[in-house]
Parts: sequence; C-alpha cells; structure tokens
Amino acid sequence: MTVIENKSGNSWGYLLVAGWRDIASGLAYHQAWVHLAWHEIRRQYQRSTLGPFWITLNIGMMIATIGWFYSEIFGMKMDDYLPFLTLGFVVFNFMSLSITEASAIFANEATSIKQSLLPLSFYIYKLIYRQIIVFVHNITIYVLVCVIYPPSVSAVMLLAIPGFILMVLTAFFVGLIIGPISARFRDIPPIIASLVQVFFFITPIFWTVGNVPKRGVFVNINPFYHYLEVVRQPLLGNAPTTLNWIVVVGLTIGFGLVSFIFFSRYRSKITYWV
Repeated sequence: MTVIENKSGNSWGYLLVAGWRDIASGLAYHQAWVHLAWHEIRRQYQRSTLGPFWITLNIGMMIATIGWFYSEIFGMKMDDYLPFLTLGFVVFNFMSLSITEASAIFANEATSIKQSLLPLSFYIYKLIYRQIIVFVHNITIYVLVCVIYPPSVSAVMLLAIPGFILMVLTAFFVGLIIGPISARFRDIPPIIASLVQVFFFITPIFWTVGNVPKRGVFVNINPFYHYLEVVRQPLLGNAPTTLNWIVVVGLTIGFGLVSFIFFSRYRSKITYWV
C-alpha cells in the first residue's frame, strides 16, 4: 500500500501520531504549566500591593466610566446595562488576550524551546491557563456589580459553564494554529492585534444588537459575538439562542480538527523558526 508522504519525507500518519503525542504529553505536564502560569503572573506584579488585581482595577474603572456614559446615550437603565457591559468586557478580554499572546508565544519562549525537551503544546497550555487566572480575577468585577444590582438567579446560569469550556477549548486550538504561523512569519502578530482591535468595536460589548437592527446579519457572522453570548447571556439570566450554540460548537470542532492537522504538520519546524 502506498504511504502518503509530505515534502519532508515523513508520512502523514507519523506526523499525526507525533502531534497527538505532543498534545497529550503537554497535558501530562499540567502541574508544571499551572505552577509557571501562577509564577509569571506574580512576577509581572512583583512588589505590587494589588498584584494581578491591577488589571481588574483598570477594567473596572473603564466599565464604570463607559457604563455611566453609554447608558445615557442608549437610554438603558444601569441595572440592565452595567452587568451586560461588564460581562462583555471580561469575556472579550479573555478571548483577545488569548489570541494576541498566542501569536507571540513561541517567539517569546524561544530560549526554553531550544534548551529543553518540553512538548511544544506545553507553552500553549500555560498561556491559556494564565488567561483563565486573569479571567477569574476580572470576573470579580461582575460579582461586585451583582452586589449592587442583584440578578434574578436561575438554573439557566449554569449554561455559562459549557459556554466557557467551549471558549477555552477554542482558544487552545487557535493557539496551536496562530503560534506556529507567527513563529514563521513575524508580521502576523501585529496584524492579529489590529484585527482583534477591529473586532472589539464590531462586537456587541458596549452596544446591543437592538441598537443596530439593520446590522443583525453582520453581527451573526462575527464569531466573537457567538462565543461572547454563550457565556454572557446565561449569567444575565437568559438562554443563548440555538444559532449561538450551533456556531460555537461547530467552530470549536472545526478549529480542533484544523489545529490538530496543522500543528502536527508544522510542529517539527517550530524549533528552527524561533
């Protein structure tokens, strides 16, 4: 039987097995990347009283200012608008940081990659876990908002858990794609940063879909919108739409398959690219 080979002479079967072993081995090092993720955050805010809560404080001040200002523009009550805005900022911040930092992850870890035998997926795991830590810090803003404007508690809020899990999985898969591409082409990180900034303004974070009824179709083709809604809407007491779930589940599966094939194909070249 003929074995399909890539240009480097390795069979696709060999590459896929090697890629899978890398991802599985990276997960097996969970104690190491959990420890390093915490260490990197503590080191970033060394000798700081608030530590990583400085990020939370900055976002909180922005939310308070924009919430007061835009609630008047859009004619919305603060008890409705502030929780909506808070979750929009916090959730989108997780997505944007995961993507932008993934674009530089292998370049930033070049020394470690060349001097250690750690699986390359290890660095993506560490990055995503670090963003989860930041997300947990930032979600305290929403807790404070809930103290001021108590929400109506219902079982639908539990839907935010699978929504967040799908968002984390997609962030990991995207990192497996963006990381190698950015290691090869160093113009990619600034391009990604610019695109993420554009999506910040065209995603319903501080404005609602009802504010732009003629742009509803445009909003629905925005993947950030659907990932945002499957986490935000349950915490607001509303169930995400069927379209939200279809898009998020479909994209998660799609990114998973593409990232596995892509990472397996180019994993062995990353060490030379950095």
